[in-house]
Amino acid sequence: MLQRDPVSAGNRSIWREGLLEPLNIAAYVTWLAILLQMTGWERLSLGAPREWLGLLAMLGFLALLLWRGLLARTGRCGSEFAARLVLLQGLAALVVTWAFRSGTAAILLIIVAAQLFSIYPLWRAIAWQAGFNVGLAAIWSLALPWPRILFALVPAMGFQAFAALTARYATSAQLARDELAQVNAELLATRALLDESARSEERLKLSRELHDVAGHKLTALKLNLARLDRDPALQGREEVAVATQLAHELLDDLRGVVGALRKHDGIDLRVALEALTQQIPGPRFSIEVEPEARVDALQLAETLLRCAQEGITNALRHGRPRQISIWCGRRDGAIELHLRDDGASRPQIRFGHGLTGMRERLESLGGSLQVSPAADRGVQLVASVPIGGRA
Repeated sequence: MLQRDPVSAGNRSIWREGLLEPLNIAAYVTWLAILLQMTGWERLSLGAPREWLGLLAMLGFLALLLWRGLLARTGRCGSEFAARLVLLQGLAALVVTWAFRSGTAAILLIIVAAQLFSIYPLWRAIAWQAGFNVGLAAIWSLALPWPRILFALVPAMGFQAFAALTARYATSAQLARDELAQVNAELLATRALLDESARSEERLKLSRELHDVAGHKLTALKLNLARLDRDPALQGREEVAVATQLAHELLDDLRGVVGALRKHDGIDLRVALEALTQQIPGPRFSIEVEPEARVDALQLAETLLRCAQEGITNALRHGRPRQISIWCGRRDGAIELHLRDDGASRPQIRFGHGLTGMRERLESLGGSLQVSPAADRGVQLVASVPIGGRA
């Protein structure tokens, strides 16, 4: 698979909806309430340095929160850079606490905890949040005795833990729903592919039976009618002429039916691709399959379907695409599958286990796999299998 972001959960977390995600809106309201409660407007007008520092830190906290929300729109809400923005929010919260000398600022660390535990591995998130709480206790120690600090820190940490666990479980549930939807889509696509393969085999069997059995007997009937027409006793009889004409027309009709059936030989990938994409939430899918892009063998069809599945999975995991386009057709003696997304703006492509496995499967069939950044944004995948390739 494409490997880009080392942070867990990543682009499919509960914060992936951008600036207007419900949890972000709640964070904005909380930030505004803290700002209005703690800011001393009179001291600001007098130019008090600590008041101005606290105000700047509050604005910085909001700017960092908004910045991370903007990254969600570009598919990088779970990137390492976005995670560092959350850590900077924690530092900004400590600066606000020191500047305003108020325990109310500790509420900002609840917002930080909800973000940390939705993107970082568990123990890293615990370590960072513990560090912020140590800093908070150190700042409070400048004005409060330790018994009061502990008395105030315990409920603050309790609220942080509640926010962290809620975000963690919500992220896990979101990931589970997405994975279940993808598994369901894969099963439906596989069933559609098997059904289409069975229909293709039935069409092929029927066309052969019509051609080999019915066609042979009609040809024999025409030959016998021709012999009867040459018999002096029957020559010129209207009944023989009509039967001969009907035999000619029936044989022509039979050849037309066989031709129509053979025209649709092979497996149509459109049904399987539509089944694969209909159950996947999020991006819009555009599917175009040329009429002549029919695959003779089930193994070839399944390989192309798995390539599309791998491309979609990578697009959802490493970007936040709004549109995924799939094209399948014949080109230069091969059947090609093109998949393109409009996800990350500067994707870094590296073949992991998924793409490596797909490339090996294609090469075993005489095909190839190419993955490259798209012209403007996103990733483009091209899978090619020779017509009549090794199956």
